[in-house]
Amino acid sequence: MADSVDLDARLKPPDSFPFPFPPYDIQQSFMLALFNALDKGELGIFESPTGTGKSLSLICGALTWFIEYHKRRKSMLQKLVDETQEEKDDEDDWFAAAAKRQDHNQKRLEAKQELEKIIKREDQIKKISERRKFMKIKEEEENIDEFNQLFKEVEWMKKTIDRQISQGVGDEEILLEDYNSDEESDNQKTDQDEEEPDTRLKILFCSRTHSQLTQFVREVKKSPFSSEISLVSLASRSVMCINPNVRNLQSQAAINEKCLELGKKKSKATQLDLDENIVKKSKKSKSEGCVFNNPHRIEDLRDDAILGIHDIEDLVKVGKSSNSCPYYASRSAVPLCEMIVLPYNTLLHSGTRKAIGINLKNSVVIIDEAHNLLETISGIHSVTVTGTQLASAYSQLSQYKAKYKTRLKAINLLYIKQILFVISSFIRHLGGNPGSEPQQQTSKAREETKLSSVSDFLCETNTYNQNLLKLVKYCHVSQIANKLKGFVEKYPKDETSDQEETKKGVGAFLKTLQNKDSPKPTNEKPTNQDKLKPELTPDENRRPVSSPLVGIVEFLSTLATNFGDSRIVVKLGSRLSNCSIRFLLLDPASQFKEIVRDAHAVIVAGGTMQPIEEFKQQLFIAAGANPSRISHFSCEHVVPGDHLLPVVLSSGPTGVQLDFSFQFRDSIKILDELGRTLQNLTAVIPSGIVIFFPSYDYEERVYKHLEKTGLIARISQRKSIFREPKGSGNSDKILQDYSRAVRVKTGGTQGAILTAVVGGKMSEGINFSDELGRCVIMVGMPYPNSQSPELKEKMAYLNQTVGSIDGRLAGQIHYENLCMKAVNQSVGRAIRHKEDYAAILFLDHRYCRNTVQNQLPSWIRKHVRNHPKFGPVMAELRKFFKSKNSQ
Repeated sequence: MADSVDLDARLKPPDSFPFPFPPYDIQQSFMLALFNALDKGELGIFESPTGTGKSLSLICGALTWFIEYHKRRKSMLQKLVDETQEEKDDEDDWFAAAAKRQDHNQKRLEAKQELEKIIKREDQIKKISERRKFMKIKEEEENIDEFNQLFKEVEWMKKTIDRQISQGVGDEEILLEDYNSDEESDNQKTDQDEEEPDTRLKILFCSRTHSQLTQFVREVKKSPFSSEISLVSLASRSVMCINPNVRNLQSQAAINEKCLELGKKKSKATQLDLDENIVKKSKKSKSEGCVFNNPHRIEDLRDDAILGIHDIEDLVKVGKSSNSCPYYASRSAVPLCEMIVLPYNTLLHSGTRKAIGINLKNSVVIIDEAHNLLETISGIHSVTVTGTQLASAYSQLSQYKAKYKTRLKAINLLYIKQILFVISSFIRHLGGNPGSEPQQQTSKAREETKLSSVSDFLCETNTYNQNLLKLVKYCHVSQIANKLKGFVEKYPKDETSDQEETKKGVGAFLKTLQNKDSPKPTNEKPTNQDKLKPELTPDENRRPVSSPLVGIVEFLSTLATNFGDSRIVVKLGSRLSNCSIRFLLLDPASQFKEIVRDAHAVIVAGGTMQPIEEFKQQLFIAAGANPSRISHFSCEHVVPGDHLLPVVLSSGPTGVQLDFSFQFRDSIKILDELGRTLQNLTAVIPSGIVIFFPSYDYEERVYKHLEKTGLIARISQRKSIFREPKGSGNSDKILQDYSRAVRVKTGGTQGAILTAVVGGKMSEGINFSDELGRCVIMVGMPYPNSQSPELKEKMAYLNQTVGSIDGRLAGQIHYENLCMKAVNQSVGRAIRHKEDYAAILFLDHRYCRNTVQNQLPSWIRKHVRNHPKFGPVMAELRKFFKSKNSQ
């Protein structure tokens, strides 16, 4: 009988992997380990130093397995479907034989259903490809599209007339629409949820930034698989939006709100009046939809995305040329693509993941640049609401309710009152008075920080009996935050009072139709409404970035849906504007559990993944994974050992110990010794030097001191000095100027110095290859503030849940890991390819400790030299750079 077909049989790895060029041995090993990890459905931790071709190894290793698995799976499914069972009546146990037959038939049925899904998707792709060749079909679809749009117009007009008859005329764009009963909404949701989930095998690749995702897609294009895989890139609206009126808004939240608002409105190209004439665009008109949200054009762009490999920039460019929305086109391509490229936030946030239709079942999840994955997950799910947001939202919502209370349905008024109650409770908890300005004094005499559990916080604010999920759902469906933003733009605060209530009813509506085309007599006395008309068009210069209610709704959503260990951090101050409430996630594994449970395999990769034990314990095992499912692969750098000179400098030129711990780093003796050290080092190190400081404040402190003592001027005679800006605005220009100064000798200088900050933009994602980074200097150890209430709570939580590891408390290990992960990212900015070379100098005696050096990447750790005195370091640096210059 038919147990001959084993759908879960292991695949044999190929002897060689398709690659755009002959791979290094470490790349071959990487792909082999990746192939086996995916085939076994493991949770893999992959470590490959930057510059070793990690992205290409991920692509070629994963796609080799994916294509082989898909071919084998389809063949075995077909074989199982075609297989017939041999009837054998000589079984001693006829009941067992019947059970076997039933089990076999069930397997055949499931195989048939899965095979049908595969064939259906392949037929859809073929249909899309063929459809692109026939313009006649395209024209027919355009006619259907126009008919559907016209049908929507009629429905929209009917809905508008009904609302105006029942609620009155005016301010329709900011007036809340009728809210369906919760039962009806739940029924609608149930109908939508009946759609068949996408459980096919697919690859989900995510990274930290859009630029990294773009680079990954370009690598896929260069790979041997560019014609064998369908890929779509996903990004946020702020990145993919091509509507200038939306894209130019000042925040991500404002862009999301505006896009959703326009999505509910009709397209301006087919906007009709009551006589079925096209309405021309008016300067004051706010009822047009987004001209780029055209279903047929979006479908065309979706087809382009499916049939070719496009990065985010490609989709945006094609979207602009075809007047079609790349954001919605990319989302609609998800069900038909085999590889989905998306940012961290989209994959790691359950609500966002489900909103765009990504099902983790049977997926291969690959997370690149995963060194800070635990912190990233905690950050995504930790939400802060400020006192200013609370005060502004309460004031605006109160005015909105007062103005439209006679025009709003009872259900809308009920929910608005509930929202106001919750906001006022939070304001009182912070010591403020609801309705007062954010700058007014609170009842708190001094600044302090309090932590509590979510349940205690809800009890203390008397909101424990509120159905927050229901409230959040209302806010999303009604789009009240966006309505409130429009209200504030249209009616500034001092103009929302003492206004005549708009008349309502059939008579008022008919009067508007009657007077629509009748000019007002010039001798008619202006009314209060007329006086307000110049203010109806919002002033762009005073337009708020986003409604303060957006952040509050997000906070309430987090409170309502939190699971896993978390805390509420309440910061109190003398003024409400100085206060805040923060939801702090302590257990990131609780948000990663679904990924570990549902995905076929999960791969986390990075240039350095140390400490590996942290990923095993706090990410995978804490998420419910069996330890036997976890695998680890680490490879050395392609750079020869003699191209690297890592040195720990314990003292400066005059013998002063370099100790940049908190109690000593501001002493004049330490600052003077640091200045002398840097002056000596710049004399022997060629080209570019990148100096990393623990914080922006300390970089400022050192620079001002060295400037005061004249050392900056003396160093500048040899090398130009550039400083990383605290904001990201001028970072690109600083990098350009630094690069130019390194490569072009001007005014007698030779090379340049760039001062940067650990954790800043320069410490991650920026490559200082070749002469741009002949030396990386780490000043001190970037330990976080140990007195931070949030960090103390996290450490206490780890001490309680994890306990001790090798005799050391888990909280203390976490504290040290935060420092060393930041160090590893910074020093990894240099040495980016096989021929590159650089020195790495650690300026602090604490780097001599074994516990510290054990957390460095192995390719650095095994070459580290500890020097208690300064003199030998200078000699070693001269010898190192002289040997490289002579090659």
